[in-house]
Amino acid sequence: MYSKLGKGIAWFFAVICGLTTMTVIASQEALQDRTNKTKVNFQAKPANCVALRQGRTCFATVSLSWHTANRGHFCIYEKASNKVMQCWNNSQGNTLQFEFESNEKIAYQLRATEQNIIIAETSVDVSWVHKATVRKRRWRLF
Repeated sequence: MYSKLGKGIAWFFAVICGLTTMTVIASQEALQDRTNKTKVNFQAKPANCVALRQGRTCFATVSLSWHTANRGHFCIYEKASNKVMQCWNNSQGNTLQFEFESNEKIAYQLRATEQNIIIAETSVDVSWVHKATVRKRRWRLF
C-alpha cells in the first residue's frame, strides 16, 4: 500500500517540478526576446590609445559608433564629466568622430534621453610603450 502511495507522490512531484522547469524556461525565453529587441551596439575605435611614455598625453582620432534596434532620441556623454558630446533625434544609429587627448582611460555612455537611462557604455584605454623611470641621471665629463 505504501509503495503505491509513494509512486503517486513521486509522480505528483515530478509533474509539479516539470511544470516549474517549463515555467522557468518560458520566462528565460521571454527575457531573451526582450533583450534582443533592445539590443545595442556601442563601440569605440580604436579602443586603445598608445603613448610613448607613461603619464604622457595620448592623441588619437576616435570614432564612437552605435546602433539600436529601435528608433529614439539618444546622446553620448563623457562619463566622468557628465558632458554631452552629441545628441541625435529619431535615430537608430550614428557615428561621432573626435580628437581624443588624455593620459588616462575615459569612459563614454550612450543614453536614451526620453527615459534618461544609460543604454550602453564603452571606453578608450590609454597605455604606453615605455614605463616612466625615476632615475637620477648624472652627467660626467670624464
